[in-house]
Amino acid sequence: MLKVFNGMLVVGLVVSAFVLYSLEHSMRKHERHIASLKRDISTEKETIKLLKAEWSYLIRPERLERLAAEHLGLRQSRPYQLVRREELTGVVSMRPAVEPSSGFGDLIGNILKDNQ
Repeated sequence: MLKVFNGMLVVGLVVSAFVLYSLEHSMRKHERHIASLKRDISTEKETIKLLKAEWSYLIRPERLERLAAEHLGLRQSRPYQLVRREELTGVVSMRPAVEPSSGFGDLIGNILKDNQ
């Protein structure tokens, strides 16, 4: 009886050692994965900082002004091109652009016909 009990204790010890070893192996694997994720997060944060710096370089007003002049032929607006609201009342009607009871017809076409 004592030999059977000792045998069961040895088997239990071997099983618990195997479980402990596999648990340690699993924990190390998860630690490596967490370290890899932290490195990836750090790399992505650096990439975001780099992209923000590049974006701020690309949207500089003087650069956009130069590109607009080169590729689109745009220039700065001149003072004589600006108008006051009172000057627009004769050109654009003061009624709402879309009337609620007009349905779903050609709303833009109707507005253009009314303004002609």
